[in-house]
Amino acid sequence: MAEGARPFTEGLASWRKILASMPDPPSRFTVFANAATDVAGYVVRGLAKADAVDALYEMAEASGLTQPNQDDIQTIISDAFRRAEEQAEYVLDDPRVDQQQRPTNGRAPHQPPALQPPRILTKADFIKGFIPPDYLIEGLLQKRFIYSLTGQTGHAKTAVALLLARLVSCQDYNTTLGPHRVDKGRVIYFVGENPDDVRMRVIGSDAQRNDEPQADNITFIPGIFNIEQMLGVLDGHIRQSGDVSLIIVDTSAAYFLGNEELSNTQMGGYARVLRRLTTLPGGPTVLVLCHPIKHVLEPSQLLPRGGGAYLAEMDGNFTLWRLSDTVVELYYNKIRGPGFQPISFRLETIRTSKLVDRKGRQISTVQAVPITQREEDAQVNQEETDENHVLAAMLKITDGSFAKWAEHLGWVSDGGPNKKKVERIIGAMSAQKPRLTRKERRHWVLTEEGKEQARAAALRFEREALAADQRSMEF
Repeated sequence: MAEGARPFTEGLASWRKILASMPDPPSRFTVFANAATDVAGYVVRGLAKADAVDALYEMAEASGLTQPNQDDIQTIISDAFRRAEEQAEYVLDDPRVDQQQRPTNGRAPHQPPALQPPRILTKADFIKGFIPPDYLIEGLLQKRFIYSLTGQTGHAKTAVALLLARLVSCQDYNTTLGPHRVDKGRVIYFVGENPDDVRMRVIGSDAQRNDEPQADNITFIPGIFNIEQMLGVLDGHIRQSGDVSLIIVDTSAAYFLGNEELSNTQMGGYARVLRRLTTLPGGPTVLVLCHPIKHVLEPSQLLPRGGGAYLAEMDGNFTLWRLSDTVVELYYNKIRGPGFQPISFRLETIRTSKLVDRKGRQISTVQAVPITQREEDAQVNQEETDENHVLAAMLKITDGSFAKWAEHLGWVSDGGPNKKKVERIIGAMSAQKPRLTRKERRHWVLTEEGKEQARAAALRFEREALAADQRSMEF
């Protein structure tokens, strides 16, 4: 092999070892497709194409793949180089990519490409370059675009992502998300975090539907894998099974294989790998679920962890913010293209006979359901009313507990007092500004601001009770 191939010998040797360890031809073909994709990338980083092709054919021969599959091997290699060249052209044309990170198309590694003089266009010629938006979800998600969906833990990222997947993949051609019309297409869902939880959500959601869930055009890939090495496998799978319209990555952190999440270099490179998913057959929209930076106090601070280079690569950053115990709001703090009005969802608890534990007992899961502004206002108002009831109960029973306050309010079921509901409300009020509750040793108490609001709430409840009594006496 030529002298210039030395920087890539370690990678080539690694692929040879992996291929040699595969037990059967099908698994060797899968690994060889990944190797071809990786080695094709070496070419744009400086390896001579002839050396790369020779190395791949040597791998195929050593693994027993060339006979009688010569044509298949040739197709895998040629497709890998075609994709690598397309990606190189995209990156070379992208001014956001650091010069030191650009592919070199056969030049010495890290040598910046020669700059081409800009074209001077007339107004008419300039306008001709306009490419109309191609929406998957009208006014929301464009095809061939990549978006991050950022929300804190428990703020319904997976619930909303599964709803979007169902809307795109189901057979109902009149599907909408609020006012946004949804196009149909195939969905691929990367399940990198808690596959069993996603399975539960899908089973629960399907049990509530009136259409045919089994007809959904969706594929799930559970587990963590190297997305860059999977591109060749995905490309082949999609060409056999049909174009894809939406790819969901759940979550970005699960598939990041670097060692420094705040490194602009590592995260920028990772984001560009994620963007390559948009180049798969069908030109899919890619939606990447992201955890936010720490200490988020409001929706505008919901930025995906990973530094500025990661966010810069995204065509939009959608945000999910929990307005109440049961309502979340979808909005954005970055978007390329027209914006949209916030969309609200109710988090609906599901119980079904199709979802039980090993002892046959029903277990619950959650799904996101779009709601109107009126429904959102009603939900938020109910949350505020519940807060006022808890404040009044804490004012009346000063040495109370979650259980005592729940019993006083009548929040009781067969399982006993709803302590968790009271605990959640008191905890939320301790995080508000101004704080209404605080913990003293092991007990929760009202702050001075909390006492003032509790007295106002108690008086209002008394007036409402008196008015209700008067109305009942009149009848």
